[in-house]
Order: sequence, then C-alpha cells, then structure tokens
Amino acid sequence: MRKVILITIMLLLGSCLWVSAQTNPQAGGQKRNLNVVATAHLDTQWRWTIQNTINEYVPATFRDNFRLMQQYPDYVFSFEGAFKYMLLKEYYPDEYQKLKPFVNSGQWRLAGSWVDAVDVNMPSFESLVRHTLYGNGFFQQEFGKMSRDVLLPDCFGFGYALPSIAAHCGLMSFSTQKLTWGSAVGVPFDIGVWEGVDGSTLAAALNPGSYTTEIRGDLSRDTAWTRTIAKQGDSTGLYAAYMYFGTGDTGGSPDSLSVDWLEKSIKSDGPLTVRSIGSDDLANIVNADKDAHLRRYKGELLMTRHGAGCYTSQAAMKRWNRKNELLA
Repeated sequence: MRKVILITIMLLLGSCLWVSAQTNPQAGGQKRNLNVVATAHLDTQWRWTIQNTINEYVPATFRDNFRLMQQYPDYVFSFEGAFKYMLLKEYYPDEYQKLKPFVNSGQWRLAGSWVDAVDVNMPSFESLVRHTLYGNGFFQQEFGKMSRDVLLPDCFGFGYALPSIAAHCGLMSFSTQKLTWGSAVGVPFDIGVWEGVDGSTLAAALNPGSYTTEIRGDLSRDTAWTRTIAKQGDSTGLYAAYMYFGTGDTGGSPDSLSVDWLEKSIKSDGPLTVRSIGSDDLANIVNADKDAHLRRYKGELLMTRHGAGCYTSQAAMKRWNRKNELLA
C-alpha cells in the first residue's frame, strides 16, 4: 500500500513540475526573448505618384514617428530606403535636422542598407551591389552610421545569390514577411541561417508576421509567441523570436495604442522578455558563422503566385543583364 501511495505522490509531483514548465517558460533556465521591430513600409511608387510620396507620405512618416519617440522612450523604429531620406533632406530640411538626434540616440534606426527596397530577381548583381554602395554610402556620409541588413518585407521572391551578394557587401542579416504569401518552398524556418551560392551566409528571419501587425495586449504573456519561442529553442537552442509590427504601404507609423502596449510589454513581468530593437539587430541575435544548431537553408526563396508574372514578361531584360555580366 505504501508503495502505491509513494508512486502516486511521485506522479503528482511530476505532473506539477510539467505544468509549471509549460506555464513558466523560464523554468528551464533559458531566457526567452521576443524581439520586436517597428517599421513602416513605403512603396516609393505603386498606386500613387512620386509627388504623393514627396508631398504626403515621406513627411508624415518622419513626423509621426518623431512624435512617438518623444512620447515613448523605449520605442525603436526602423525605416529602409536611403532614397526617402534623400527626399526628406531636399524637400523638408528642417525635419531632416530633427531626425539626426533620434538617429544618434538609437531610437531611429537606419535600415535596409539600400537606396530603396527593390526587386532582387530582375536586376543584375552589379545593380544590387551599387544599391548597398550608394545607400549605405549616403547613411555613412550623413549620419556616420550604416545599416547591416537587407530589409525587404514586401518583395516578390529572393534568389539564391542574394546572401552571397549581401555578405560580400558587408551585410549580416535579412528579413522578410513575404514567404507566407505563397513561397515555392514554404517557410524554411522562423530564425536561422540562409546560405548563398558560394557558402556565404546571412542571419535570416523568414516568418516575422505582417508589417501591418497591431499590438493589442501584453506581448510578454502572448501564448502564440510563447509557443513559437519554445519550438524554436527546443529544436535549435535559440529561445528567441523576431516580430514585425507597424504599417504600410504608404509609410506612416504604428498606431499609438500599439506602441503603448509595446512599452507596457517591455516593463511587464511576463514569461517572455520583450525588446524593442532595430531590424539589423538580428545579427546580434544570430551568429550565422557559429550557431551550428540553427536551421540552415540553401537555395532560392521564390514565390508561386504573387508577382510571378512580372518576371516571365521580362525575358529581354534578363538577357541584356546577362550580356552585361559577360562583358565585365
């Protein structure tokens, strides 16, 4: 009888410990970080003209985020495309001067490294290299800082050569949310390493959620992100997630309620540690050269539907790009 009672007690204790581990992800001793990236995707031209971008979308993006940064000290915002900064400098010089202190403080993060968030399937390799040269060159000249990432939340597929091109330009990470729109290979991982044709690598976040996500609760207690981080950590040893929130496609800023919840989440005592980071801080989370246990992907990340017809209609452009490469 004593043996039965002892076994019963041991089973009950085991059940309690298991429940505790499920409800308290930190119980295993692993710190669990939810890294949150605020952004505002702005298509320079799409269903509007460059005049709309200059007159409305660019000034609103900077002014709205300046206001949020003044109100919320933990708010960090990433904005890609050096061309938009060039437009601000030319057309709104007073606002441009207001930008510099926010860049210096680290609240405003120069992102994406390129002149603009361009398609990466049609252009030649030289074109993409020059995007980094001129984009980060402008950032360095104007702010004394450069971006370290390729931030393409809304482009229509990504070639096998992109990690190699980016790595040879000194870039360290890549992120997109587009693969959930119909990737030909699915989503290889949430956070991992993307390897290019020559073995060069980038830290990669391939499932950060939509850039139009709104925050409407305490992220430190979010059950979906808790499960995502547990799955990532149990399989790779990296207990972390990378999440977009914000707005698009006309720029702007995240809504105030989202940023308010972000601040509350950062200060909360929930099981997840919430951090407001810049998009290129992914390189600080993932060491693509040394994190051997992370999932790795080699190959293209192309789309099956969205934008695919754009490429089949441009065979002549591909042909001339190839001829130019052979002349080099």
